[in-house]
Amino acid sequence: MLADGGMGTLLYSRGASHEATFEHLNLTKQEVVQQVHVDYINAGAEIIETNSFSGNRIKLATHGLEGDVWKVNVWAAKIARNAREIAGQPVFVAGSIGPTGKLLPPLGDTDRDELDYTYREQMEALLAGGVDLFCIETMSSLDETAIAIKAARKVSKLPVVAQISFSVEGHTLLGATPEDTVRLITELGDEMPDVLGINCGAGPGPSFDSLLRLTEAVKALKLPEGRITFSCLPNAGQPSLSGGRPVFASKPHYCASYIEPYLRAGAKIVGGCCGTTPEHIRAMAESLNRYQSEFEAGRMPSEKQKTILYHVDSDTTESADHGPVTVQTAVKQPLPAKAEKKYKNLADHLRAIKKAGTAKDDFFISVELDPPKGAGVKKLLQAAEVLTRAGADAINVGDSPMARVRMSSLSACQLISQNVGIDTIIHFTTRDRNLMGMQADLLGCQALGLHNILALTGDPPALGNYAHATAVYDVDSIGLINIIAKLNAGQDIAGNTIGTPLTLSIGCALNPTAQNRTLELERIKRKIEAGADFIMTQPIYQTSDLTDFLEEMGECSVPILIGIMPLHSSKHAEYLHNEVPGISIPKHIREAMREAGEAGAKCGLTLAEELLAELADLCQGTYLVPSFGRYEDMAALVSRLKAKFASAKAAV
Repeated sequence: MLADGGMGTLLYSRGASHEATFEHLNLTKQEVVQQVHVDYINAGAEIIETNSFSGNRIKLATHGLEGDVWKVNVWAAKIARNAREIAGQPVFVAGSIGPTGKLLPPLGDTDRDELDYTYREQMEALLAGGVDLFCIETMSSLDETAIAIKAARKVSKLPVVAQISFSVEGHTLLGATPEDTVRLITELGDEMPDVLGINCGAGPGPSFDSLLRLTEAVKALKLPEGRITFSCLPNAGQPSLSGGRPVFASKPHYCASYIEPYLRAGAKIVGGCCGTTPEHIRAMAESLNRYQSEFEAGRMPSEKQKTILYHVDSDTTESADHGPVTVQTAVKQPLPAKAEKKYKNLADHLRAIKKAGTAKDDFFISVELDPPKGAGVKKLLQAAEVLTRAGADAINVGDSPMARVRMSSLSACQLISQNVGIDTIIHFTTRDRNLMGMQADLLGCQALGLHNILALTGDPPALGNYAHATAVYDVDSIGLINIIAKLNAGQDIAGNTIGTPLTLSIGCALNPTAQNRTLELERIKRKIEAGADFIMTQPIYQTSDLTDFLEEMGECSVPILIGIMPLHSSKHAEYLHNEVPGISIPKHIREAMREAGEAGAKCGLTLAEELLAELADLCQGTYLVPSFGRYEDMAALVSRLKAKFASAKAAV
């Protein structure tokens, strides 16, 4: 069966953003909520969820509405039922029930009985309003999920759907994995939900991976056939912020392409969550109908074909743990001696390349590494060593990229610098530091010999795995550039002397394919005016991505390092294009990857190499972003690029 899509997404887009909480619209703007339901039914949804996700006493109390629990939820159900009558379709109305936001011991001090009462109160109101089933969703705590399921069993005999929210990495905000849900089912026994599934947390690709893990783990319990089934309602990719609101990347056709894989993995209910709209549901309905027709006609692929068609590698923007990186030599050789530096810092080096008029004489190459998720650094240092041997000029290190907790970039850069000896570029965000903390860390960078800073605002915590963490943002990336420039002039932000001026090279970010070109042009000009020494672009995949932007911008006065993330497979290309904010991959590139088939990784490296050759006269170098921790592939590419440009220089 097909469920509907995001409720909040549509309400926000239809002007409901000024409300204290979307659930209050059940009392103030019932026609707006009703129209959302009607639109989803008309798109093909067979299950619609009430506008009651945050309709529990604890959540409503934050808006002074704790006295309206009964009215909010009764009307949530009535509005949905009325929409069903208007649309004239026999859809099911599911009572949406979200987490309370409270933590149980040992992480918090909320009493279990309080949560039990809170859930029963909401469910009884939904039941009175006439829902057909309960949908407990977007849960992070398995213990809280169990309390909610038991509450549902106490108040009625209606079917119960329980959905957990897993991140891109495959765990909840509180660390539970798809395999951990086995404990939930075992502990609940006869009270287990009728449907166990996944919603929110991640886009179609990562959700598919979590669904596979979930279904395999539950199947191992050998429950009676039909005792429990599965659901999958992902977000429309990963969100980015635009104009202060989240914008989701995945288009309808992309989300719909996962319907068949979900069904094959065992899901009986499919649909969408945050970012999905009636257009997404309409595309999913078409995909579902197509699947059912093929199934009835007996024209389905074999199990072997299924694996090839639908396996997805979801950890594409971070380094996946695929075991340690190995140095490709029989006997470990000493690292090459570092050549005597011709330039005092990175900024001078890149300016010299720019002054020469072409990067072909001296092509600068950095490779991006993500710091580890724990305190172990063996893999990080081995990767840095492999890349140094290949001829990389620097390693740039992310600062908890994608707002997911990792070792500090400053510490990781210092370890690489000490143990490997290669230059580093620190990704430095304003998200986690106030004005004092920023200046303190920048002074520390200078003292440690870490002189290259990429000034970034940083992804909001709400987009990562600590959604409730508090962001600082005393300044944005432009403000940070101003601070570094002032420290380089010998003063702190308050005008106090710091003695010897710092000598930090200042990098800034550029997204040439940004949807809001006008804003991106304005911001890059302000970054350069503030004192940025060089630019590092978001990964691009065709020459026009850069040339079109530069044509509109005019002459760029600072050096440019082009971001390149070599593609690994067709699925990788589709995932990046449809689910990762800031990355747009042209159709002809995605088609080339599709045609490459099993040779996708080789094709991706070739495309990257060809693109850099085309851009060599427009930039001063590149930074390469590995996928799936494939540092040997990046090392091979670095070696080829260095050899190619050295050969071109010798020929001249």
